[in-house]
Amino acid sequence: MKTWLMAGRALAAGALAFAGAAQAVDVKVTLTQLAPTGGVGIAPLWVGFHNGSFDSFDAGYAASLGIERAAEDGSAAQLSTIFGATASGGVQGTLPGPPAFPGAVRTLTLTGVDLAGINRYFSYAAMVVVSNDFFIGNDNATQFDLSSLANGGKLSLMVGGAGHVWDAGTEVNDFNYSLANGAYGLGGGQTGGNQGMDEHGTVHLVTGNPYTSFAGQDLVPAGYQWGALDFSSQGAFARVDIEVSAVPEPSSALMMLGGLGLAGLVVRRRSAR
Repeated sequence: MKTWLMAGRALAAGALAFAGAAQAVDVKVTLTQLAPTGGVGIAPLWVGFHNGSFDSFDAGYAASLGIERAAEDGSAAQLSTIFGATASGGVQGTLPGPPAFPGAVRTLTLTGVDLAGINRYFSYAAMVVVSNDFFIGNDNATQFDLSSLANGGKLSLMVGGAGHVWDAGTEVNDFNYSLANGAYGLGGGQTGGNQGMDEHGTVHLVTGNPYTSFAGQDLVPAGYQWGALDFSSQGAFARVDIEVSAVPEPSSALMMLGGLGLAGLVVRRRSAR
C-alpha cells in the first residue's frame, strides 16, 4: 500500500509538471512586406512577449534610448537590452535578415513562451526606411493579448500605413542623414549610428506626405516619383502573423497519466495474485 501511495504521489507530481509544461509553447512570428514596388522598407523587426509591464514608448513623450536607436539606426540592440533588464520573464527576439523591402518575408520561432501567463502580451518595433526616425510599434503595452493562442491558433496584425507610423521626434527629418537612401536612388544618407541633427521632440504619428518636409531636397533626382514611397495614402504595408501549434489541454494530459496509473495498478494486483 505504501509503495502505491508513493507511486500515486509521483504520478500526481508528473501530471502537474506535464500540465505546467504545456503552457510553454513555440511561437512562430512572420513578417510579410506588403508595400508596393518601390515602397518603404522595414528594418529587422523586434518582438517581445511580456506580462504587460513593459511599455516601449508613449505618444506625446520623449522616446526612450531603445526606441531612438531602433527608429534612427534600424538597430534593436538597445531596446533588447532594456527589455531584458525590465521585463521579468519576458521572451524576445529580432527577425533575422536584412531590412525587408517590398515582397520580402522574414520568420522567427521563439521557444518557451507562456502565453497563458507571463508572456501573454505582445510588443513590436522596427524602423521604417527610408527615413531619419520613422518607426512602427505599439504604444499600448497591453494592446495585443495573446492568451487566446495558449493552446494553439493564429493571429494576424496589419501594421504600418497611413496613421500607423510613428516619428520618434529624436532626429530632424533630413535626407542628408536618412537610412537606406541608396536603395531608393537618393543621394546622401547615414553612414553610421546617430548622425542626424537632434530634434529633442516627442513621439507622434506621421501625418500627410511624410517626405515633403524633408530638408536636403537637392539630394532627390529631378522628376523623382514619390507615389510608391509615400505611405500617407496607402493601407498597411506589412502583416505580422503570430502562430502557435495546437498543444494538448492540461485536462487531457491528466486523464492520460491517470489512465496509465490505473493500468499499472491493475497489472500489479494481477501479479500479486
